[in-house]
Amino acid sequence: MKCKIALVRDGSAEPGSRSIDEDAARWSEILRERDDSTMREAFQAWQAQSPGHAEAYARAEAARRLADLLADEPELQSLRSETLGRVARQGQARRSRRRNWAMAASLTVAGLLGALGLNLGNSWRMVGDARDALAGNVYRTGVGQRESFTLADGSVITLNTDSRVSTHYRDGLRAVTLERGQALFKVAKDRSRPFVVSAGGRQVTALGTEFDVYLSPRAFEVTLLEGRVTVTRTAKPAAVASARPAAVATPLAELRPGEQFVALAKAAPQVRAADVRRVVSWRNGQIVFENERLGDAVAEINRYSQRKIVLADATLASLKISGAFNTGDTGTFVEALTDYFPIERDTLDNDDIVLKPRAPLRG
Repeated sequence: MKCKIALVRDGSAEPGSRSIDEDAARWSEILRERDDSTMREAFQAWQAQSPGHAEAYARAEAARRLADLLADEPELQSLRSETLGRVARQGQARRSRRRNWAMAASLTVAGLLGALGLNLGNSWRMVGDARDALAGNVYRTGVGQRESFTLADGSVITLNTDSRVSTHYRDGLRAVTLERGQALFKVAKDRSRPFVVSAGGRQVTALGTEFDVYLSPRAFEVTLLEGRVTVTRTAKPAAVASARPAAVATPLAELRPGEQFVALAKAAPQVRAADVRRVVSWRNGQIVFENERLGDAVAEINRYSQRKIVLADATLASLKISGAFNTGDTGTFVEALTDYFPIERDTLDNDDIVLKPRAPLRG
């Protein structure tokens, strides 16, 4: 006799869990407890549902090996205890102690999975990121994704492609850290609790407003849509990492609607007028270029796709381009370039696209 086995959410009868990674972590724990033919068949059926399931399971096994390696360390023991307490509170008396331990173990691995995705070199910071993820304080998007999240106070964060934020709310402060990428913040008004976004060694403070923050290896940008924000440099790096405001901060700018604060890697920060419609066009799935260097335009297009464009000749980077393109539509962008410029394309084995000057016609 065959039976159907499915993962279910805690406290419900609905199939599926909050994420593929969490499902994978639970399968990793289940197979450690019971690896018989029936369970193995159910596991293989789950894997066959999507190529992403097998990839997630491989990540879960790597995270479990890390958890085993750090098992005796106080930081991981604390994380497991917190997770067990959360599982017990949610499951109350319906679940056995043994099952609680199994659920806590799988959720701990799921949290470590998120931390592994950051490619962090510090194991204890990884555990801290796992703790944030399990507490529901971390929001992220993959390459090409765009998603909005509503926080407990009614503020809304919209994340652009390949972005991650963590939130740390407490009495008197709503602290958010933009760890990578780009986010649009629509802040609920609360004069008693400033909304502080930390990113790239700087902090943006607002009460009730809407603004965009973009953090990249070459620049830090804040664009104000409405309301008022101040930008400061965080005096103590440790305060940025923990989302605590520094005791002393150097004011850099106070923005008005339509203004943008820009700090490039090797240049003095500046405040300039911004084309707000163009800056936030990504939230509608578009990228708008206006007399943009091709090198910069290619870098922007590459943010939204696993398929990358490579300029084989440095002279192409200085060409100027204008136009609107759909995010993730690399093919249409390349087609426009080859139609309007003397450029030709090659495709690499990994499906990346190489652009180079078109060879002159022989007469």
